[in-house]
Amino acid sequence: MADLCSGRSNALKVEMLRQPEAFAASFAARYAQQAEFRLHYRAAPTEWLGATSAPRLCWLGLVIPKKFCKHAVRRNLIKRVMRQALRELALPPLAVMQAPVLMLRLTRKLPADFRSARSPALLAYVQQAVNALLRSWIERAFVVPEQGVA
Repeated sequence: MADLCSGRSNALKVEMLRQPEAFAASFAARYAQQAEFRLHYRAAPTEWLGATSAPRLCWLGLVIPKKFCKHAVRRNLIKRVMRQALRELALPPLAVMQAPVLMLRLTRKLPADFRSARSPALLAYVQQAVNALLRSWIERAFVVPEQGVA
């Protein structure tokens, strides 16, 4: 299932990870941690790119275990926030990137402060954590070419 973000020149085309081997390889990759969330990131294997290598292609995996998040409404909220954050992601305009493989993983229970699974406070908390992870990933993974000084 592909999600094409139109209307922006630097938008990412997001493909969902489905193969168990891809998830296993992502668990061994580098990561950034923010609160209860961990974002694993790595470059996509060359065989995934094939002949049609889109310049802004990204693979996304989501691991939200029932052990840490028992309510389906909360799990769906986390997944929805991550996909929306990738759609709205502002990449550096001159950034050179290989197609990334990102995997968002919930590593422990969310705070018990949130009474409702649909509360605006929970939504804001998850959005803040996911956006911080994506900013951290951009700072670590992107190479911005130096501009010549005249």
